[in-house]
Amino acid sequence: MNANVPNPTRTDRPFRLLVVLHNLQLGGSQRNAIDLAGGARDLGHEVMVAGPPGVLVEAVRASGLPFVPLADEPNRALATAVPGYKGLLELSRSFRPDLIHTYELTPSIHAYLGPHLRDAVPMTMTINSMSVPEFMPGSVPLQVCSPLIAAETHERAGGQRSGKVGVLEIPTNCVDQYPGYPGSAEFRAELGVEPDELLVVVVSRFARALKQEGLETAIHAAGKLAPRHRMRLVLVGDGPATRDLQALAEGVNAQAGREVVIMAGPRVDPRPAYASADVALGMGGSLLRAMAFGKACLVQGEHGFFRILDAGSAREFRWRGFYGIGDGGTGEELLTDLLERMLSNAALRAELGTFAHDLVHRHYSLSHAVGQQMEWYGTVLAAPGGAPDRREVARTVAAVGSWLGKRALLRPGGREGSDYFNSSGRIGPGIRAVVPAWFDPDLPAQRQASEAETAAH
Repeated sequence: MNANVPNPTRTDRPFRLLVVLHNLQLGGSQRNAIDLAGGARDLGHEVMVAGPPGVLVEAVRASGLPFVPLADEPNRALATAVPGYKGLLELSRSFRPDLIHTYELTPSIHAYLGPHLRDAVPMTMTINSMSVPEFMPGSVPLQVCSPLIAAETHERAGGQRSGKVGVLEIPTNCVDQYPGYPGSAEFRAELGVEPDELLVVVVSRFARALKQEGLETAIHAAGKLAPRHRMRLVLVGDGPATRDLQALAEGVNAQAGREVVIMAGPRVDPRPAYASADVALGMGGSLLRAMAFGKACLVQGEHGFFRILDAGSAREFRWRGFYGIGDGGTGEELLTDLLERMLSNAALRAELGTFAHDLVHRHYSLSHAVGQQMEWYGTVLAAPGGAPDRREVARTVAAVGSWLGKRALLRPGGREGSDYFNSSGRIGPGIRAVVPAWFDPDLPAQRQASEAETAAH
């Protein structure tokens, strides 16, 4: 703990919070971190945001939060990224935070081996992947985004996790994102879309893992639907799969003889795109934002998984997250049928949009999440302080080194997965398993985490 600042044990006393992001490119984890940091600041705490610069620096500054750039090292990994580690340690010693909150793997390892180990600064970490690596330090309080991930984290830790695991479901700003949000007409006009055309909108990071397969299926489905509907599929975003998606979209458009699929590019502010949608397709935080706009939502997963969000599927998605894994294949026929049903029935779209809007307000609103986050900070700050146990440090360093060594061996032969911890091979068994009978999605998030831990043991 910083000796120059009073030790707060309650979050109703102002404290200094350093929020460290893994990058500031477009992405749900980054947007969530910025929103929650702004919420802590609005409650009177002194908050600083740090991370490798990217397009979302603009969003940080627009929120009035101070930003400090850290080294961007795309070819380095975790503890081997020495400049990033040193930069965070120096920043911590300058800002003197009472608590460091890191997002994702690299900042968490840097903070653990830097300010936490060297200066005993309390820390907590958020991992928004679909699974948590076993090499992450077990004493650091951890937040994940679904009860399933919390339960599996305890199970995989094999008794090595002493720090709490909390569930903070993906927060969604329901104040600045709402039905009737302005800008829909302008967005449609920019894309050359007529007012009476139906839009299926995807706002996403075009990653190869998790995303590309389903997006390609959506493009094919749009091509099949185009002869029967005045509709367009609009893909908003960017990422490694962009060129592949662009080429596929051009082929579908050429075959249809018109622009059925529109690659709209990345948007720092995608709200007009959400507002223009008649149907929203996506997963995770992107879909939750569409819910705030009152849109009919279709959940995208992998291996042929697509399912409408409605009263019959909501409990499943609240356990697993807004994602799923199918039985194989692309799911093109299934997606085409589901979109046919939604595009053909305006009353159904309105009913689904109302249900989605009510669900996100009750359980995922940013104001609700900020309250949960502050309770979590209070728990972390009230716990006994001090640097981590040296045996755990040694175990963590060895585990990280082993993982990096394995990656180095597999990469030259092309056998390394693009994102192992989000891969269907790792997360598939849990995603496909039946939702446990004890799970009550209306319980508070921390109670859910407690139930998950009890079940895991």
